[in-house]
Amino acid sequence: MRRQIFLGIGFCAVLGVSLSADAADALLNCPVIATKIPDAFAPTCSHPQTPLQKAICHYKPKHWTDNLLLLDSSLMHGYKQALRAAGVGTPECTHLLASQKVFEKELGACGSDGDCVLETMRKRSFALRDIEEHQQAPLEAAALQRFAGGVIFQSPGQKSAPLLQRIQRGMDIYPLPHMGLPNGNTLVWGFQPHNATVQSLVVVNHQGAVQLLGAVDGIYLGLPRDKTRPELDANARITLFVRNPQALAQNLPALRAWAAASILGFNVDCGGADAARCKAAEAIPVPILAYRLGCPQEASGKALVNRCPLPLPAVSGNVSPGLFWQ
Repeated sequence: MRRQIFLGIGFCAVLGVSLSADAADALLNCPVIATKIPDAFAPTCSHPQTPLQKAICHYKPKHWTDNLLLLDSSLMHGYKQALRAAGVGTPECTHLLASQKVFEKELGACGSDGDCVLETMRKRSFALRDIEEHQQAPLEAAALQRFAGGVIFQSPGQKSAPLLQRIQRGMDIYPLPHMGLPNGNTLVWGFQPHNATVQSLVVVNHQGAVQLLGAVDGIYLGLPRDKTRPELDANARITLFVRNPQALAQNLPALRAWAAASILGFNVDCGGADAARCKAAEAIPVPILAYRLGCPQEASGKALVNRCPLPLPAVSGNVSPGLFWQ
């Protein structure tokens, strides 16, 4: 069976032969699809060709908010954002593509009727807004604060500071990128504005409970597209914090894949054009340290988490850096 997913009027991507719907859905890579669709149904009005393009270009709005040209571009921008957040092989990706197909069928039925196009696009805009709200990272500030507690962390070459502050400093953006992991958890990450080499990550389970924190330094864009040798900072490292050591074994394969994605600057097609770069990034040795939160400490005063190191478990996994887009 061959499946077609329509990605804009007159544009489609044909997926290969599959034996079941589940097998086909696993191939859907919404972030990659977002890079291949046009920025608007009518990207230019110099020579509109289709009835839809003529409707968008020639529509005379009764109010400035009814401008179809603006709505066209903003709608596609919102759709691309939703695609990037929907992930690879997820039910969200499948649903988003299916709903877009229905929308485009309704849009095509409008022909050159501008009022019909306006109403159909407005309805889709509201739907995408609802989708965006559901795509927000499942991370609550209270859950993060409870997990970090009041422990102190000392980064190499820096003064000791509350761990919570360090994690928050590396997630000071909105919205926070996040991706569902094969084990059912969700990885949420961010970076410090104007200093993307300071990153933080949080792993939460399906109930929103924090499983793991990470302070990441000096790895972002360590292998730029125009370079063949890595250029990581001298202090490049990933520092992980858990309360249950089993969280390390459960999430370490995905975290290593995320690190490779960060080294590449994210948004890579590891199954296609970026396959060689992905393999090279995965081979770069990034120091990873792990500490246990809440371990007993004999020293008086504030708890310094650096006193509670954990060994890294010997685990392997098959998580691709191409899973992580932002």
